[in-house]
Amino acid sequence: MLSTHCPADKRQHSRNVFMIKNTSKKNNSQKRVKLEPEATTVNVNEKLLPSDPSMPSLESQSIENHQSRMSFQSIRLWLRLFIVNDLTTILVLFIWLLINIALFLGQFFNYHQSRSYFYLRVLISDGLGIARASALCLNFNCFLILLPVCRNLLSLIRYILPRCITQSVFRRLAIRLFDQHIGFHRCVGYAICFWSLLHVGAHVYNYERLIDVHNDYQSLSSVLNLLYLKSSESQVNPFDRVNPNGLSVGAMLSTTPGVTGVILCVCLLVILSSSTVLIRRSFYEIFWFVHHLFIIFFICLIIHGLQGLVKSQTNLNEHNPDICASIYREWGINQQCLIYPRFSGSQATSWMWLCAPLSLYTLERILRFLRSLQHIEILNIIRHESNVIEIRFRKKFMSIPQPGQYIYLKCFSIAKFEWHPFTVTSAPEEEFVSVHIRTIGNWTKSLAENLQMYPQDIPRLAVDGPYGSPADDVFNYDGVVLVGAGIGVTPYAAILKHIRSSQSSHARLRRVYFYWICNTTSCYEWFAEMLQELERDLRDRRNFLTYNIYLTQWSMGQMRAVIQNNTDDRDIWTGLESKTHYGRPNFDVDFQGIINEDWQMAEKRDIGVFVCGPTPLVKQLQRLCIKINDQHSSTNKVQFYLNKENF
Repeated sequence: MLSTHCPADKRQHSRNVFMIKNTSKKNNSQKRVKLEPEATTVNVNEKLLPSDPSMPSLESQSIENHQSRMSFQSIRLWLRLFIVNDLTTILVLFIWLLINIALFLGQFFNYHQSRSYFYLRVLISDGLGIARASALCLNFNCFLILLPVCRNLLSLIRYILPRCITQSVFRRLAIRLFDQHIGFHRCVGYAICFWSLLHVGAHVYNYERLIDVHNDYQSLSSVLNLLYLKSSESQVNPFDRVNPNGLSVGAMLSTTPGVTGVILCVCLLVILSSSTVLIRRSFYEIFWFVHHLFIIFFICLIIHGLQGLVKSQTNLNEHNPDICASIYREWGINQQCLIYPRFSGSQATSWMWLCAPLSLYTLERILRFLRSLQHIEILNIIRHESNVIEIRFRKKFMSIPQPGQYIYLKCFSIAKFEWHPFTVTSAPEEEFVSVHIRTIGNWTKSLAENLQMYPQDIPRLAVDGPYGSPADDVFNYDGVVLVGAGIGVTPYAAILKHIRSSQSSHARLRRVYFYWICNTTSCYEWFAEMLQELERDLRDRRNFLTYNIYLTQWSMGQMRAVIQNNTDDRDIWTGLESKTHYGRPNFDVDFQGIINEDWQMAEKRDIGVFVCGPTPLVKQLQRLCIKINDQHSSTNKVQFYLNKENF
């Protein structure tokens, strides 16, 4: 039995399961109290229970947190948190970073020492090496940027890879790695911005040097600048006819690299500025449409180097720059330098880097398009409180979603090209697929408006998926802690339904600890039927399911109702045997209770902690998992593994 904030709750029955409440039939013995929220509300951040030692004041808590942050133990905990929870991601990022550095240094020294570019280095020095090295790294990262967003490719790898890995530890690491695909996509995007900035800066320097050569006299650079008078094949400076006294911007914009470079910078700047958290959450449509400027970006990148302005010497056997550079005044006279140097433009290589990812991404989009053409049969639309709608549908030729997976949904009457992810809340055993959607954004509000006329007027929907999530690994642990905040409970609804429907299919899973943290009582109505069925079907599995429902904000009227009905056998909000807890969970005490429970297991217990909620909640559980794992590392009794949902 998990510990809670209320001492009276500790005296409840050790089997903490739900009481059945049939919503389709009237039952006077199972009544729920529903109150309209009043103007005056109480938040758990206030000093609600001064006599309760588990609810410290804000002042003492602030001092304690400050001291903890300054301690060495806090620093060590942060390091362990960073290493253990993100070990695979760190290794991949480290290898990726090493590859970037190796490519840059290798390409730089190649151009720094190459005899073919000796005379070009005379004009622009090491600006050549920096520009070409950053261009190589830019191509490498553009090769990677599309791969993390190929959802079907990742799903295929995610399906195959764990089945090829027998060790559970390595399987978890592999799954966790693919859970971070969007984060890796962002890192590669930042790298593209960095290498682009370095590349542009180097070429601005090179351009200025090539213009300043016109002011040199009686030097090797001045001779190289006038080689075009001998032959077009001897031209090494692409701007040898530019007036050095003018602004000379037109000369740059008259070239293919100049025009495409400006377009590339504009596209990159617009994409980057529209990718901020504020834009993504508040104006998702802007983020989605602007991101498709990558098509123009890649087209310009492919043709960026086709003109071949960077030239290398082609007749090294006839004209040795190591010898002839020092006797440039005797070119055409000295027996060793009778022939002038000849140059040719370098071959463009960006297309070779982009062919494979563009092909894969094109196949990805074709597959999504074909899926969008498949008919979706909407079976029911259910409107819940707190601005939540439930869509139940059926689709042919769609693989059965597994617990915790998500799908992408598109409504043609809103936008023909926008897909939005939603977690599947139905179990594989059900005859339909369902999603719960909270209407908080422009797109979700428009969807709710389009569904108002159901069933008379049914909008056309398209579904893509399902795709894997961290919850795929939920049945590979001895016990799981499922923590959902508000609508974040949706991934675990399907898991709990699946557990109810297939009680003998997952022999390893022995305990399930379910936490649902809500800020309003209307949220409980979302999955009332599911919670009732859980109690009915899991009644005989003693100690298998332990649940804790928390209310973090309530009105004064609701508080009076709690006091008046506190002696009832069932909770006034949920109609369940266990009472709703008021405040926030004390995970430190609860996790210690999990450790102290007798599981009748001799080997180490692996506990999976799955959380879908705000960042502070995720960080709190991260720190707690690391702290507990450190304390019990010597006994090797229990190990907590954190898994967080990412959209």
